[in-house]
Amino acid sequence: MNKFMLLTLILPFPLSAETETLDWQVLAPAINEQQVALPPVTESQKHLLATVIQYQSRRSNTASTTAQAARESLTEQGVDVDAAIDARARYMSQAQRKAENLNTDLDGRSVSMSGFVVPTKFNGVKATEFLLLPYAGACIHMPPPAANQIIKLSYPAGFEVESVQFPVTVRGVIKADKKTELVQLVDGKMNITMGYAMEATVIEKYYRDATSATMPAHVHMNEDHNH
Repeated sequence: MNKFMLLTLILPFPLSAETETLDWQVLAPAINEQQVALPPVTESQKHLLATVIQYQSRRSNTASTTAQAARESLTEQGVDVDAAIDARARYMSQAQRKAENLNTDLDGRSVSMSGFVVPTKFNGVKATEFLLLPYAGACIHMPPPAANQIIKLSYPAGFEVESVQFPVTVRGVIKADKKTELVQLVDGKMNITMGYAMEATVIEKYYRDATSATMPAHVHMNEDHNH
């Protein structure tokens, strides 16, 4: 089941007048352009299009023959191959722009957010750098979220996590700072694009009782996230 844990919460620590609570959606501003429409194709036609894309640029007779056969099959089925490939390229480009569109109005603000931290750097038993993510499982059991849903979190004082992905509430100064880095995770290294950076001043456990097995009532579940 697709489960997106969007943490809009009652904070365990008091906020100053200058600190604002952020919803994850604020980090992903909409782009003002018309949605690229993909042509209606069946699953088998998608497979044939993938074959054309995969083999048409290869310099071998076998690859060329394979691509041409797939292209001819699609044409016979009434699919405009070049138009479909062009639409796919534009769709993917637009999806990347959406994923990397950042809210620069947040730069320098003192904010509070909740999410799941994945430690990436340690000083002894305490982690000093993390990925702050909106839902559990990302980057470990599932692909990374969009870049504008990943915060590179620094906390020099160190925080001892109790599990690979640990729910916390964080307060600090945020800024839009897109970077792609090779990050060391528990299951290996991965290139991850992070849209934001935050210098944390406070990190606290999300649960009052860290052994709690259920989310509090003020944590909302959104089923729209796709694994």
